[in-house]
Amino acid sequence: MLNMDFIGIGSGKSGSTWFFDNLVKHPEICASNPKELNYFSDLYERGADWYASNFSGCSGDLLKGEFSVTYMYNPEAARRIHRDCPDAKLIAIVRDPITRTYSDYWHSMRKGDIPAGFTFEQYIADQSRLRFGDYAEALAPFFELFPNRLQVIVLEEFSSDPVEGFRRVFRFLGLRDTEFIPPDVNTRVNVGRNYRYLLLEKILVRSYRFLARGGHNRLAELLKRTGVPELLRRFNSKQDALPPMPETCRITLKQYFDPRNAALARQAGCDLSRWQ
Repeated sequence: MLNMDFIGIGSGKSGSTWFFDNLVKHPEICASNPKELNYFSDLYERGADWYASNFSGCSGDLLKGEFSVTYMYNPEAARRIHRDCPDAKLIAIVRDPITRTYSDYWHSMRKGDIPAGFTFEQYIADQSRLRFGDYAEALAPFFELFPNRLQVIVLEEFSSDPVEGFRRVFRFLGLRDTEFIPPDVNTRVNVGRNYRYLLLEKILVRSYRFLARGGHNRLAELLKRTGVPELLRRFNSKQDALPPMPETCRITLKQYFDPRNAALARQAGCDLSRWQ
């Protein structure tokens, strides 16, 4: 059994880097907690000793935890976490699935996963690409195994008052100082961008993927924290805003996601009025 206090399970493109960077600044949480270990999804065969070694910098009474956005959508992750970390508290961040899908589309374009000129209408025609916004289905096994230990954060609500949002998280984690305000709470990272040279962005993304898939997640995170990738991205960014989503696509997505959002609201007790 692994002694973990909290595990973030997703989802991607929902502010998880900004959230985690601020969370670990709390003085009662280990600052060297890793992000994107992907152990319970992609690297489980490496074993518990490898997983535990990533927390060697955490000691004393400081809370240990990690955040890997791949867990929410992996069919084995909930069972594995429950088996190895039954006492851990889980955190999931969800975002309006329509805007999230549009963000996924541009991210896939930048990564080279879809060809240049591939339209958003073509992208959403494949419903397998929409599963990342079906939060109710993705979270069902986690709610089943962790019925009272899973906090679902609605990004739009949290972002409107992040200080109060973090207070709720601190209370959920059982911290003594729930009034702590992370110093960078109003500084956003990993903001979606439009790039001048897609090749440069593809190199950055694929380099990170290569390191992550090889189990070198800590190295990948250290490289990111040097600030070099961010400097390259700033250099490569265009001032042009991304084009608006075609209205016909928005209507199609609304019809698809509305019943799934209603299921999430019932499941998690979330107020999703900001998604209307």
